[in-house]
Amino acid sequence: MVRRRENVSGCVASVAAVVRRLQAHAAHGALACGGAIVLGAEWARGGATGGAPPGWLTVEIVAMGAALLVAWREQAQLRLAPLLAITATVGLGAVLVHHVVGTPGDTDGAVYASQGSLLLDGDYPRSEYPVGAVVLFGVDALLGRESVRATHGVLMVCFHLVAVFAIWHVRSHWSAWLAALYALWPAVLYFVEMRFDVLVVALLLLGLLSAREERWIVAGALFGAATAVKWSPALACMLLITWLLVSQRPREAIRHGASFVVVFVAINIPFLVWQAGDVLAAYTKQSTRGIVAESLPYLPLRLAGLAEPGPSGQFQDPAVVPAWADATAVVVQVLLVLTVVAVVVCSRTSLDGAIAGAGLLPAVFLLTNRVFSPQFALVAFAAWTFAIALLARSRAEQLGLGTAAAVATYANAMIMPGFVASWAGWSGLYFAVSVALTGWLLTAVALRTTNRAVAGGRSAA
Repeated sequence: MVRRRENVSGCVASVAAVVRRLQAHAAHGALACGGAIVLGAEWARGGATGGAPPGWLTVEIVAMGAALLVAWREQAQLRLAPLLAITATVGLGAVLVHHVVGTPGDTDGAVYASQGSLLLDGDYPRSEYPVGAVVLFGVDALLGRESVRATHGVLMVCFHLVAVFAIWHVRSHWSAWLAALYALWPAVLYFVEMRFDVLVVALLLLGLLSAREERWIVAGALFGAATAVKWSPALACMLLITWLLVSQRPREAIRHGASFVVVFVAINIPFLVWQAGDVLAAYTKQSTRGIVAESLPYLPLRLAGLAEPGPSGQFQDPAVVPAWADATAVVVQVLLVLTVVAVVVCSRTSLDGAIAGAGLLPAVFLLTNRVFSPQFALVAFAAWTFAIALLARSRAEQLGLGTAAAVATYANAMIMPGFVASWAGWSGLYFAVSVALTGWLLTAVALRTTNRAVAGGRSAA
């Protein structure tokens, strides 16, 4: 009898030890399970359809949302190495699954492949993408040969890991979970694999991280490299130069700006000397496009009965709008960009506020652009998570703001790659949540300055 009791007690103790061990790894275990379900869903839907059908996408969102909620409750357990391992497994696993089952690629991927091949053949393509992007396409073609799409996906997953690393290294109370949210949220993984914007995100976030550590030369160089791929990161650099000048730090401002110019020019000059006309086409071809149906300027015009979708009815096509609408959209966009600059300049006592604002400025520009592309949501998502890591004041605020970012990107993903028929409603939800979240974060930047000023006055008194 005594021996039986000892055996039972030993079994209970063993089970309890296993339970404690599982609880100690609950965050990583939940994320791994969520990632497995995402990969399983990608395999189950097979290769018959491109994009991500809304039903399957929703399954992935629910599964990973539950996993991220568990990770939020146990976020003190999160560690960088396991998170990067899970992220790499999910990202590379998705690339492999899509290659094996023959899932149709993105139409832009064919453009990347053709332009990369043309570059390798000794001719610079007349591309709508800047030099840095065209060089990336050439690397894809050089490494990928007959599997350019798979090679591109693998490279983009690597840059995605760099972006996760940058968010993690904000090293605030909230950055670990926000890095996990950015890393594994299914609504943006399509754009990580299929487009090249994640390269811009990685360079932009590394630049913001370097600026926060006051390594201004490194930050400027990273912004210069990012601008050579897509030019919107230049806004972050210009804002920080302005902030440094207003903060009476002209030497840092000059170093930051000079390193930006040197790197940007060094990347572009050889190609300008070679074929200047084709290189400059990247900065002129987009300027002729008008308001597209899936853009923020389209929505108020549509509500007022002044706009209609194009003849095809597709969200990516130019809309039918009044003659004055394009110019008005540009003016409003410029005013909003200047408003962000004003908010950040007024926060000259707060480095974190300036860094958060610098990250949000490219997102504000892209969100308000009259030519909107769904992959812009990846840049906005990265800017939001980085800013939340800097500005959130509590776990509840972290969860609420992170959830808002997740909802916005889910609405965007239903439009593409979900390709729902009723895209207008999802577009309205995406922009409503995006504007509210961005506005909240910019208000937090302004309030941080006000609170510091009040605290300083009390100390002096």
